[in-house]
Amino acid sequence: MLASFFKKSKPINFLIVGVFMTIYFIAANFFRLDEAFSWPLIAEKTGYLIIYLLLMFILNFIVKRNGISKKNSFSILLFGLLTMLLLPVLKASEILVSAFFVLLALRKIISLKSGLEIKKKIFDASMWIAVASLFYPLSLFFLILPFVGIFYYATQDFKNFLIPFVALICTYLLVTAGYLLVLDIPFSLSQFLVIPDLNIAIYQEAYVLIPLIIITLFTLISLFFFLKEMQDTIRKRKAMLFLILLFFIIGLLIVVLAPQKTGAELLFPMLGISMMGVIFLEEKGLKLIKEIALAILILAVLIIPFMLW
Repeated sequence: MLASFFKKSKPINFLIVGVFMTIYFIAANFFRLDEAFSWPLIAEKTGYLIIYLLLMFILNFIVKRNGISKKNSFSILLFGLLTMLLLPVLKASEILVSAFFVLLALRKIISLKSGLEIKKKIFDASMWIAVASLFYPLSLFFLILPFVGIFYYATQDFKNFLIPFVALICTYLLVTAGYLLVLDIPFSLSQFLVIPDLNIAIYQEAYVLIPLIIITLFTLISLFFFLKEMQDTIRKRKAMLFLILLFFIIGLLIVVLAPQKTGAELLFPMLGISMMGVIFLEEKGLKLIKEIALAILILAVLIIPFMLW
């Protein structure tokens, strides 16, 4: 029943998920304020809410436009459910913005398969990742994706491999010019020298640990069917699925290397899970298993905030 409802892409599906995402975001950011209430704070949080909702639309665009899934709403459903489970993700700020630019980059990288405007897409994707790293330095690891995309779709011109470096230099020069004009100081690269934090105390908190267990179980199931699809599909589609898998793996790497573990860094692998999980929900048969998986996620979203936040 749950899977069947979101099996088709309808505006009502976007509305339902968007409304719930908004409600949970407001509950996390306005009913659990860590600072004094003010109009500038409302404006700031509203901006983050808009970015949060835009992530849903960009994710849906990537999945549908590139044929990762059929015409359904599973990607937005999974993204909404997974992010609403974790309070630190809903309260994320810089990581939320960084994820927004990383998704824009992924969109460009996957679109390399069309063979059109190759150099422009590589440059744009690399620059988006460079911009993302300004908000969360470790997102620079996603720069691996353009090189893999070039390997799959654009190896005919070796100079394509130099384009990401050009994009990085251009971004650095633009940011440095902005710093000098506005702040009258040069931009420092020292923020990119991060030391991994081995303290995982936040993951031992019930409001993070319990949702994380549920998400991990769903991830394992999704990963099984995703790898199966990668093995059985045609070569061109296999390259695209590998980019998504690599996106997920880089997200996990960022979680491990995060200089300050708050739980918000889990947003990066969640984006990958939202795309991989679509393959599981589209699998023929397994109706009962899919219904149970979605039911557990929905129940967790409805119960955990009231019990653990």
